[in-house]
Amino acid sequence: MALSTEAANLVWQKAEAAQPDYKPSIKNILRALKAYLAQSKANPDLQFGSIISTSIDAAGGQVVADAACKLYAVVAKKAATATDVYLVIFDDATDDAGAGTDGRVVIPFLVSGEYGIWINPDGLAMGTGIVAKAYTDFDGTTDSTAADCPDGFAIFGKP
Repeated sequence: MALSTEAANLVWQKAEAAQPDYKPSIKNILRALKAYLAQSKANPDLQFGSIISTSIDAAGGQVVADAACKLYAVVAKKAATATDVYLVIFDDATDDAGAGTDGRVVIPFLVSGEYGIWINPDGLAMGTGIVAKAYTDFDGTTDSTAADCPDGFAIFGKP
C-alpha cells in the first residue's frame, strides 16, 4: 500500500487538533518543524499517523505506515500511571520483530502523564514502513499494557 500524503497544512491541522492539552513547548517545537519544512524543504506533502495506546500494546505493535517513508516527528503523551513505558519506532511494515536491526527511535516515558517528542527535520529514512510498539523495559522484552501506554501521532512523508 502506498503512502497517502496530503498538503502539509492539512497534516499540521490534524496535529494541532490531536494535542489540545499538550504543553506549549511541544506545540512550539512542532511549529518550528513546520516552518523549517516549509522554508527549507519546499513544504513537502505529509501524512499524519495516529499512535494508539490500545494498538501499540499488541504483540506485534501498531503499523503506522506500510511503505518506505521519511519520519519527521513522533509525539505522544503517556497515561497517568507510574509504570515506565518505552515507545519504540521500528523500520518495518508488519510488526516489531527484529528489534536489534529494525529499531530506530526510543522515547522513554518514566513519569505519570509525561509528554515525549522526537524530531528529525531532514526526515529519518524508513526503508519499509513504521511500526510503533510499547514496552515496560528499555530492551523491548516485556510488552506494556494499554493502560500504561502513550497516545500520540507520527508525521511522515515520501522518501
